[in-house]
Amino acid sequence: MKYKYHAPWDKLKTVVLGTFYDADFFSSVKNDTIRSGLSKIAEETNEDLANFEQVLKDFGCHVIRPKLNPDDRIERYIDDGKVNYINAFHRIRTVPRPPLQVRDCSLVVDDKLYITHGDHTAIFECLDDYNKEDQVVLDFDLESLSDKEKEKLHETYYKVRKTNSWPSFDKIYDADLSEFDSMTQMEVEYFRKYSKESMVHLLKAPCMTLIGKDMIVESALFDLNRLPFDLRYNVVMEGGHSDGCFSPVVPGAIMTVRSPILYSKTFPNWDVLHLPGHAKTSQFTKDIHRWKKKIGGRWYVDGNINDEFVDFTNTYLSELTGFTIETIFDVNALMLDRHHICVSNLIPEAERFFKKHGVEPIVVPFRHRHFHDGGLHCVTLDLYREGYKVDYFPEKDDIMMLDSSSRFAKMIGKDRTGQRGFSWN
Repeated sequence: MKYKYHAPWDKLKTVVLGTFYDADFFSSVKNDTIRSGLSKIAEETNEDLANFEQVLKDFGCHVIRPKLNPDDRIERYIDDGKVNYINAFHRIRTVPRPPLQVRDCSLVVDDKLYITHGDHTAIFECLDDYNKEDQVVLDFDLESLSDKEKEKLHETYYKVRKTNSWPSFDKIYDADLSEFDSMTQMEVEYFRKYSKESMVHLLKAPCMTLIGKDMIVESALFDLNRLPFDLRYNVVMEGGHSDGCFSPVVPGAIMTVRSPILYSKTFPNWDVLHLPGHAKTSQFTKDIHRWKKKIGGRWYVDGNINDEFVDFTNTYLSELTGFTIETIFDVNALMLDRHHICVSNLIPEAERFFKKHGVEPIVVPFRHRHFHDGGLHCVTLDLYREGYKVDYFPEKDDIMMLDSSSRFAKMIGKDRTGQRGFSWN
């Protein structure tokens, strides 16, 4: 058995660690400011990844890294301001996404690797080299949904994402954004840019968290009966990748940036560390606000950036960035076992929480996580953890808790495949 995963705190033995372009990849960029800025990001990202790899190896993990062509250069994709590469899925003219956030495309459940969507070929090449036999491709598409269903999902997704300061859904496209604070303006503008179809959540690997006999699923916008797992499903509505919103630490304890009451059913009676908007008090947010019209909250780098750097990044490097304003990486952590956790930074509240639960934090800097829109959990993919399947929530057996007002909650509650039940938060 080469794939094995039951819970995030079981001892980690084999892991994939992402890879980023090296500094030479950007060497042909003619503008000195742009080239030096991107080279710095590349150098420091790879330094941090090398340090992370050593931490994992020192702990006894077998570390697998995707391999990039060392001779590859950005001029393969950009030549004198003209783009030579077009992403076939999004039809966006851009430099391709590197094999950095390896968790985004697949996850291990029990003894198999499940691939939810495509990513850089280097990721799948290293997975095939490791073990190609026990891989399953999950085919998710939107073909079966009507336009009316897509519209309803679009509205549902908006309501999940919105805060009290956001306009109502029926006013999203004609609201005067000058009435709202700058953070709300950025978030709503981002939402407006996407089509109704693109806002429909196809279920992806980072939206699923396996804990023993339970799968925590970040989406009500998906028919769970299409999943091939014999598990109890619990639906949470986070509005993004789960690991940017919450992280199970040990049995009985999680940390989150959402309201603790959201987890009262999913994690009943668990100790919840709430980190509300910690990053939004930092220099990060100040700079994000300063550059909001140019960057739109999608990415951030420390230091002085100018219009040329911003324009180049927005034009050609959109696949290398995400929408970092929606994510707080204090909770994007990797458990090594029940007593050790890797975090990118450490605040007093978290330190006290870890000590309370017998967990030693290991600080692994990842300086450009807000440029990549991904943290330590995002850049790793657990392939093998020791341990056995345990029912950590026996009190949930044979329950059915669904929001009866939701047509899509009713849809996923049909229970055609024999799952023991769903819980809805």
